[in-house]
Amino acid sequence: MNLELLEAFHQNYPEAADGYLERIKKDDGSKDAGCATYAITLQFNRVGSLLAIGCNDGRIEIWDHVTRRISKVLVAHAHPVCSLSWSRDSRKLLSASTDNTVSIWNVLSSACEQTFQFPCPVMKVQFNARKPDQLLVCPMRHAPVVISVPSGAPTIIQPEDENDLSIVASYDRRGRYIYTGNSKGKVCIYETKDFQLISSFKSTSAANAALNR
Repeated sequence: MNLELLEAFHQNYPEAADGYLERIKKDDGSKDAGCATYAITLQFNRVGSLLAIGCNDGRIEIWDHVTRRISKVLVAHAHPVCSLSWSRDSRKLLSASTDNTVSIWNVLSSACEQTFQFPCPVMKVQFNARKPDQLLVCPMRHAPVVISVPSGAPTIIQPEDENDLSIVASYDRRGRYIYTGNSKGKVCIYETKDFQLISSFKSTSAANAALNR
């Protein structure tokens, strides 16, 4: 038997939350003054030392996980932030918003290095773990797009069926493949080298039931 696998289930995990983050409150004199904004999305960096939180008012809060305090606030978007992604070295942060924009932020300087405009809201963004100059963008009601930085040249991930666009896409952990999924349960796998489809399969109810056990 696999002893390492068995030992993983004997580790001590907390049975209750060991703390919480005290969210900052608005003080801009608006009707929402004094009310804390709420989080839409959050993402730890690779080593778990920093936590980025995308808020409903378009701000991004960067928290130090050790001190449980805010280390930086980015006034990022005009509408809610719906997706975040850290670069592998944690020096850059990628953000997407329902204001149809995707931005790359320098975490140390708080500067916006580049912004890309899309014709529709963007639901998810992701850095390629091995190629920091390659971004995966999932616009609403549109095929996933890979953006090359800094040129901004887009490459559309062509769906196997043009009438059924993917609703989600993600890199694998090594950045070698892109996985896409559509509303009919079909998963497609593309290589990031030439963005060619190499495999596809349909998720079945039996497989889903087995995974949920």
